[in-house]
Amino acid sequence: MVSVLLPCFLAAALSAQASAPAGPWDAFNYAPKSRTVFPTAVKAVHGPVQNAHGLVSKGTATLSGNGAWVALDFGVEVGGLVSLNFDKASERSSIALSFTESPVFISPRTSDDSSYPSANMSYDGVLHVPAPLPTGFWTQPPAMLRGGYRYLTIVSTSNEPVAVSNVSCAISFAPHFPNLRDYSGYFYAEDPVFHDENFLTKVWYAGAYTVQTNTVPLHTGRQVPFVQSPGWLNNATLGVAGPIIVDGAKRDRAVWPGDMGIAVPTQFVSTNDLLPTRNALSTMFAAIDPATGALPESGPPLSQLGSDTYHAWTLIGTHNYFLYSGDGASTRPGS
Repeated sequence: MVSVLLPCFLAAALSAQASAPAGPWDAFNYAPKSRTVFPTAVKAVHGPVQNAHGLVSKGTATLSGNGAWVALDFGVEVGGLVSLNFDKASERSSIALSFTESPVFISPRTSDDSSYPSANMSYDGVLHVPAPLPTGFWTQPPAMLRGGYRYLTIVSTSNEPVAVSNVSCAISFAPHFPNLRDYSGYFYAEDPVFHDENFLTKVWYAGAYTVQTNTVPLHTGRQVPFVQSPGWLNNATLGVAGPIIVDGAKRDRAVWPGDMGIAVPTQFVSTNDLLPTRNALSTMFAAIDPATGALPESGPPLSQLGSDTYHAWTLIGTHNYFLYSGDGASTRPGS
């Protein structure tokens, strides 16, 4: 396949101060243009919901019965804190929110699992917003942050009507990037004989955006021991400093050096952002066994031990970090 790629193959990893040049590759960048994102489409509606499409057109939707729901599509994977306006509600009105990455798991009763994987995908449940609902602007509690989802379902959990508007998500990942689309590297390859000539370009930018979503604030890790079902909490401390790179936006939300074997080169060639890597490696070395020199298998709060393989991956990650950054001070023993 490589032999038939057009000469328009371009890839670059520029300096941290430089931005990639504009070009046709920009159309494949999945990163949002703003750190506050809004749903782009209504995916599904069930029961008495008036003006559901108002939620994607600066209008108001009204859910008028227990079990009525509307599922909203943000268009891409997002993660952070949901905000919305309660424009009208009675003292007995209440709602719940559920989250999922895949349309297969859209449900008014449960979210796709992030706290612990259950066989029927029902461990997390929903985020209840009980009566009495506040009038005006409401934001999801920080501890209940959802690290990765595309679909948000708003469910009425009472027989009283509730009017909702201005649904949004404040992006929490890559907190040190004011402009999420400001990549220093770029990629463009067309394959005229493949059924999707832009397939390789899409894969490259999907990988770059995935690593962005996996770069998270320090105090947004999954709580361990896991919270009792139903529920989730993402307010654990992940290491010695942030932002920090973890193994997944939704789950496990912890440093795993094996995953860094792929994530770190991806981050280097796309955004040239090695600060999260340095913080992740520093976290692993901070937990070294002083008697044996063994490195942990994972970062906190999991803090699993006893893997020679993951010990080796931390050493490989340290080599890669030095190779990409030239930062000898951070990789020197005792630093």
